[in-house]
This record gives sequence, structure tokens and C-alpha cells, in this order.
Amino acid sequence: MRHLLATLLIVTALLVALVGCDTTGIPTPTSAAPTPAAAETPPAGDTYPTSTPYPTSTPYPVDSGVAATPTTASVVTPTLTTAPTATATPATTSGDITVDQPEPAATPTPPPALSVVVTSEPATPEPVEEPAPIPTVTTVVSDEPPSGGWSQVVRVPPGNRRVAITFDAGAAGEPLPSILAALRERNIRITMFFTGKFAETYPEGVKQAAADGHELANHTYSHLDSRDLTDEELADELARTEAIIMGLTGRTSKPYWRPPYGAYDARVLNVAAEQGYRSIYWTLDSLDSVGQPKTPDFIFNRITSPPGEMNLDGSIILMHFGSQASADALPGILDRLAEMGLQVVTVSELISP
Repeated sequence: MRHLLATLLIVTALLVALVGCDTTGIPTPTSAAPTPAAAETPPAGDTYPTSTPYPTSTPYPVDSGVAATPTTASVVTPTLTTAPTATATPATTSGDITVDQPEPAATPTPPPALSVVVTSEPATPEPVEEPAPIPTVTTVVSDEPPSGGWSQVVRVPPGNRRVAITFDAGAAGEPLPSILAALRERNIRITMFFTGKFAETYPEGVKQAAADGHELANHTYSHLDSRDLTDEELADELARTEAIIMGLTGRTSKPYWRPPYGAYDARVLNVAAEQGYRSIYWTLDSLDSVGQPKTPDFIFNRITSPPGEMNLDGSIILMHFGSQASADALPGILDRLAEMGLQVVTVSELISP
């Protein structure tokens, strides 16, 4: 009996041992670990940890061909795209890439430069156009014309108590009516040198000058330096002015002309002579067109009390229609010359015997 009971206990122990083993005989763990799938799946609504976002120090490349957008595996939006768009400028591809930089304040566009310097040399100022210098002229003192005839008249010998006041018309002509009135009141006639352009601008003034009996002469059409013109161009300048004056007044501008600025050479005088003109220079320049504007007193004193030992008898005086100072001084000049016993005449009267 005891033997049987011991046997049963042994069998029972063996059965208990068998229950704690699998079919292969390897012990089965008493507690199972969580499956990897359950641990890697985040709860609904969560994202990947924010401690490892896309780097913010390096923008997405703009020239790699890869769209600058995170893959769909991530729902994190890089902080680079959160900058305000109102003041942002697109990334550039030249030099250092700049993303979302504030837009600079608008700067007014400066006016274009007048000139562009393309060399390392300093810019040279544009030259200021000035009238040609007055050439040195030898005063005519002989009673007889030079061989071949007079090519230019500067003055005539004294003795006849005459003086020729001449007016050039090359620019403005507003003082012309008052000049004509002063001469008309004293019954004085002078020689006037008109450019074609002046005659076109002040046709009524030229007509009045002719009606008052003044001598009309040629001052070319455009008032250019005659030395810079070809023979044909100078001939055309004289011919155009002649046609305009003839059309306005029915009178010729021949035989006298005056080179603009008093600029001439032998060729210029010869070309003009071939067109039937004798050049009339001057003995005394009033300086009403030279340098700073002059006052009427300056003009009056220069003409009635000329510098040096100049003898006004037989002289030719230069004045300009564009000078208001000359227009204002003219009445006093005419009266003073009369007091000095000098008769104001035309060039033709001055050079006649």
C-alpha cells in the first residue's frame, strides 16, 4: 500500500512537470513582451518627435531639381516657410542664398548721368562755344585802294568829319524799334548788317529800316564762322540772305557784307568778293556783345570818348541790335557826336570821295 502511494506521487510529479513545457520541450516564458508594431505606431493625432525637425540652418536647395517640400512621411512644416510673406523676397540663386529676407525700402532711381566715362581718365568738361577771336586788322590809312581793289574796309582817312555807326543783326531784335525811332527823329541814316534768320524773325523791322532809307547789308544767313565753311557754303549763306532781303524790301544787300564775329581769312574775303561783296570791318567795337552786359553809360563813354588816341573822324563803329544798353545809349551818342562836329553817315557815304 505504501508502495502504491509512492508510485502515485511520483506519477503526479511527472505530470506537473510535463504541463510546464511546450511540445518541443523548450520552456515557455511566463510573460510576453509588447510586440514591436504596437510600440512603433503613435497614437492618433501625434507627430514625430519635434526634437528632430528638418534643419533650419540650411534652406532647401533651389537648383537641385528636388521640390523644396518635405516628403509625405512627415507632417512637420519647416520653420523656414513661416516667415511673413508681406516683407519677404524669394530665394536667389546667385551668391549666398537668401531666403525670407526683409524687403529693403524703395530707393528713388537717380537720374541718368549726362555722360558716361568708359576709361580711367578723368572726364573732360564739354568746351564752351565762344565767338571766334577778333583778328588783328591793320587800319587803312591810304587815300587810294590797294592793288586789285578794296577787299575789306576798316576805316578811311580823317578829314571829312564823318563817322559811320553800323548795327549788326545776328541775334535778338527787340530793341530794333527804339533804335529806328532814335535815328528817324534825327533824320540820320546808317548801315545795317542783317542775317537771313534775323530778317525772317523780324520782317517788319527790316521793312521799316528800308522804308526809313537805311543801307541794308549782308551778315550771312546763319551767323556761322565763315572760316569753317566751304566756298560753296559761304556763297550759299550770302545768296540766301540776299534773296530774303530782296523779297522783303525789293532792295539788294550788295555791295557790303560783314563776316560774323569779324572772323575771316584771305579765302573768305575772296569768296565774298566773287559774290559781289566787299567786307566792312570796324574801327571801334562798342563791346555791347562782349563779356558781361554793359550799361548805357559804358556804351556812351566808350564811343564818345574812345580809348587811346583814336580819331573818330573816318572811323566805323560796331554796335548790335540785340543790346538794350546800346539802344538806350544811342540818342545821347548821336547828340554828342553832333556836338563834336561829326556827321553820322552810311558806309557808302563814308568811303565816297
